Amino acid sequence: MIEVAKYSDVVEGSMKHIEIKGNEILLANVDGTIYAVDDRCGHANASLSMGTLEGKIIECALHHARFDVETGKHIVDGHLGGAVGIITSKTKMGKIIGSIKTYDLKTYNVKVKDNIIYLDL
Repeated sequence: MIEVAKYSDVVEGSMKHIEIKGNEILLANVDGTIYAVDDRCGHANASLSMGTLEGKIIECALHHARFDVETGKHIVDGHLGGAVGIITSKTKMGKIIGSIKTYDLKTYNVKVKDNIIYLDL
Protein backbone atom coordinates (compact mmCIF):
# COMPACT_ATOMS: atom_id res chain seq x y z
CA MET A 1 0.00 0.00 0.00
CA ILE A 2 1.15 3.51 -0.85
CA GLU A 3 0.62 6.66 1.21
CA VAL A 4 -1.38 9.11 -0.92
CA ALA A 5 -2.94 11.81 1.28
CA LYS A 6 -3.91 12.87 4.76
CA TYR A 7 -7.41 11.88 5.85
CA SER A 8 -7.95 15.45 7.08
CA ASP A 9 -7.35 16.74 3.51
CA VAL A 10 -10.52 15.03 2.28
CA VAL A 11 -13.33 16.54 4.31
CA GLU A 12 -16.61 14.66 4.61
CA GLY A 13 -18.73 15.12 1.48
CA SER A 14 -15.78 16.24 -0.65
CA MET A 15 -13.52 14.87 -3.38
CA LYS A 16 -9.79 15.26 -3.97
CA HIS A 17 -7.76 14.66 -7.14
CA ILE A 18 -4.39 12.94 -6.74
CA GLU A 19 -1.84 11.58 -9.20
CA ILE A 20 0.19 8.54 -8.19
CA LYS A 21 2.49 6.54 -10.48
CA GLY A 22 0.79 7.90 -13.61
CA ASN A 23 -2.71 7.20 -12.28
CA GLU A 24 -5.24 10.00 -11.83
CA ILE A 25 -7.34 9.04 -8.84
CA LEU A 26 -10.31 10.62 -7.12
CA LEU A 27 -10.60 10.28 -3.35
CA ALA A 28 -14.09 10.80 -1.95
CA ASN A 29 -15.15 11.05 1.68
CA VAL A 30 -18.69 9.70 2.10
CA ASP A 31 -19.93 9.71 5.70
CA GLY A 32 -16.36 9.35 6.97
CA THR A 33 -15.40 6.50 4.62
CA ILE A 34 -12.77 7.15 1.96
CA TYR A 35 -13.34 5.68 -1.50
CA ALA A 36 -10.92 5.79 -4.42
CA VAL A 37 -11.77 5.50 -8.14
CA ASP A 38 -10.23 6.61 -11.41
CA ASP A 39 -10.60 10.38 -11.80
CA ARG A 40 -11.38 10.17 -15.50
CA CYS A 41 -14.99 9.83 -16.58
CA GLY A 42 -15.78 6.52 -18.22
CA HIS A 43 -17.86 8.43 -20.77
CA ALA A 44 -15.77 11.29 -22.13
CA ASN A 45 -12.56 11.22 -20.07
CA ALA A 46 -13.26 14.46 -18.15
CA SER A 47 -11.93 14.89 -14.62
CA LEU A 48 -14.63 13.63 -12.25
CA SER A 49 -13.21 15.54 -9.30
CA MET A 50 -14.44 18.71 -11.05
CA GLY A 51 -17.98 17.36 -10.85
CA THR A 52 -20.25 16.85 -7.87
CA LEU A 53 -20.57 14.27 -5.13
CA GLU A 54 -24.01 13.51 -3.73
CA GLY A 55 -23.93 10.64 -1.26
CA LYS A 56 -22.01 7.87 -3.02
CA ILE A 57 -22.80 9.24 -6.49
CA ILE A 58 -20.28 11.23 -8.55
CA GLU A 59 -21.64 13.27 -11.45
CA CYS A 60 -19.34 14.34 -14.26
CA ALA A 61 -19.52 18.08 -14.88
CA LEU A 62 -19.01 17.64 -18.63
CA HIS A 63 -21.77 15.25 -19.77
CA HIS A 64 -23.53 14.36 -16.50
CA ALA A 65 -22.58 10.69 -16.45
CA ARG A 66 -23.00 9.29 -12.93
CA PHE A 67 -20.97 6.68 -11.09
CA ASP A 68 -21.17 4.87 -7.76
CA VAL A 69 -17.98 5.82 -5.91
CA GLU A 70 -18.04 2.58 -3.90
CA THR A 71 -18.30 0.14 -6.81
CA GLY A 72 -17.12 2.24 -9.76
CA LYS A 73 -20.24 1.18 -11.71
CA HIS A 74 -21.79 3.73 -14.02
CA ILE A 75 -25.42 4.27 -13.17
CA VAL A 76 -26.36 6.98 -15.70
CA ASP A 77 -24.85 7.30 -19.17
CA GLY A 78 -23.42 10.63 -20.21
CA HIS A 79 -25.62 13.04 -22.18
CA LEU A 80 -25.77 16.61 -23.38
CA GLY A 81 -28.46 18.81 -21.89
CA GLY A 82 -30.16 22.09 -22.66
CA ALA A 83 -29.91 23.97 -25.95
CA VAL A 84 -26.51 22.45 -26.75
CA GLY A 85 -28.03 18.97 -26.51
CA ILE A 86 -30.93 19.88 -28.78
CA ILE A 87 -28.65 21.44 -31.41
CA THR A 88 -26.04 18.65 -31.44
CA SER A 89 -28.63 15.86 -31.33
CA LYS A 90 -29.72 16.91 -34.82
CA THR A 91 -26.21 16.89 -36.26
CA LYS A 92 -23.51 14.36 -37.10
CA MET A 93 -21.71 15.52 -33.92
CA GLY A 94 -24.79 14.56 -31.92
CA LYS A 95 -24.74 11.06 -33.42
CA ILE A 96 -21.05 10.69 -32.60
CA ILE A 97 -21.50 11.90 -29.02
CA GLY A 98 -24.61 9.77 -28.62
CA SER A 99 -22.70 6.65 -29.60
CA ILE A 100 -20.01 7.09 -26.91
CA LYS A 101 -20.32 4.28 -24.39
CA THR A 102 -19.95 4.86 -20.67
CA TYR A 103 -17.59 2.47 -18.91
CA ASP A 104 -17.28 1.60 -15.23
CA LEU A 105 -14.46 3.12 -13.20
CA LYS A 106 -11.58 1.23 -11.66
CA THR A 107 -11.76 1.21 -7.87
CA TYR A 108 -8.83 1.00 -5.46
CA ASN A 109 -8.53 -0.62 -2.06
CA VAL A 110 -8.23 2.03 0.64
CA LYS A 111 -6.82 1.86 4.15
CA VAL A 112 -6.80 4.74 6.64
CA LYS A 113 -4.42 4.62 9.57
CA ASP A 114 -3.26 7.44 11.85
CA ASN A 115 -4.78 10.17 9.61
CA ILE A 116 -3.01 8.77 6.50
CA ILE A 117 -4.82 7.38 3.45
CA TYR A 118 -3.13 4.43 1.76
CA LEU A 119 -4.05 2.89 -1.60
CA ASP A 120 -3.33 -0.51 -3.04
CA LEU A 121 -2.15 0.24 -6.59
